[in-house]
Amino acid sequence: MPLLIKLAPGEKIVINGVVVENGGDHTTLRILNRAHILRAKDILTFEEAGSPARRIYYALQCLYLFPESQQQSLESARAFMDDFLKAAPSSGPLIAEIIDHLNHNDSYQMLKVAKKLMDYEKRILDNAASL
Repeated sequence: MPLLIKLAPGEKIVINGVVVENGGDHTTLRILNRAHILRAKDILTFEEAGSPARRIYYALQCLYLFPESQQQSLESARAFMDDFLKAAPSSGPLIAEIIDHLNHNDSYQMLKVAKKLMDYEKRILDNAASL
């Protein structure tokens, strides 16, 4: 079953490491085979990866989008996850879920859980700030 992606004018996505921008009206892309796709709103830049959970997401995003640097991205992601787990042991279920998706080559789901980890980190920091 093809994947349908609706793009607004000027919206960007990355498909297998290639940035694609809709240069016209609203459009729908039909992806007929397996591809690594991220919408611009789901992409985190290196500069934006300024917290532990964001560094995890960034490393996993690089793993997903750039297979040529897979080993380096994987090592970084694992190190960042180990550090995060030591600092916030309560994050264990989310980290375990990311690792499970990683082990099953379910990269997109892995990124979705990493977003949940960023939300979790924000809640922890917000709670600490309110004390």
